[in-house]
Amino acid sequence: MIAADHPDRRSARLLVVKADGAMTDLPRADLAKLFEPDDLVVANDAATLPASLHGTHVPSSEAIEIRLAGWLSLADPTRFVAIAFGAGDHRTRTEDRLPPPPLSAGNRLRLGPLEAVVERLLDHPRLLELRFLGNRAAVLAGLAQHGRPIQYAHVPGPLALWDVWTKIAARPVAFEAPSAGFALDWRTLQSWRRHDVGFATLTHAAGISSTGDRALDSRLP
Repeated sequence: MIAADHPDRRSARLLVVKADGAMTDLPRADLAKLFEPDDLVVANDAATLPASLHGTHVPSSEAIEIRLAGWLSLADPTRFVAIAFGAGDHRTRTEDRLPPPPLSAGNRLRLGPLEAVVERLLDHPRLLELRFLGNRAAVLAGLAQHGRPIQYAHVPGPLALWDVWTKIAARPVAFEAPSAGFALDWRTLQSWRRHDVGFATLTHAAGISSTGDRALDSRLP
């Protein structure tokens, strides 16, 4: 299961590797039975940003899609490493997408309610550093209003945020969903609590795992 799928949660399976190396598979519902009292389960609670933004390259008036790929600094949530595409959408494989309009440092982009500036180009024609105009609250509100979850061509229908947020999602800092977290549900957490199995979370911002372009993938944060 990957973050871009529409998994059937009820029929999901678990691969279990035992201490002696033996392997078996179990229904996802059996996850609650695999731990003993005083065990501790730690899960990633990062929520997924709606990080695909369609808009206009202002100097050329041409269509552009920006996919946010990583924070430059969590302390400044207005600045990102980003991937740029020309006209089109996720139904076309990433490696077959049109190139973006010619980009230069200082170019402005209009992305729904947001405006952004290209700060600099990186060492790939699609890769750039981007700064949104406005404060933290305005940028996050604009992403929530206009952005869409990043998804791939093999899932033709549009995904909503609840398709890519796990049950324990907290701060929106990831760019793809932490797929393993979809094995969790409230019934499992309740069972662990009843049986004195500890549960804790950490926030780990997963980046974009693949674009379909190996040269670009090797440069992603």
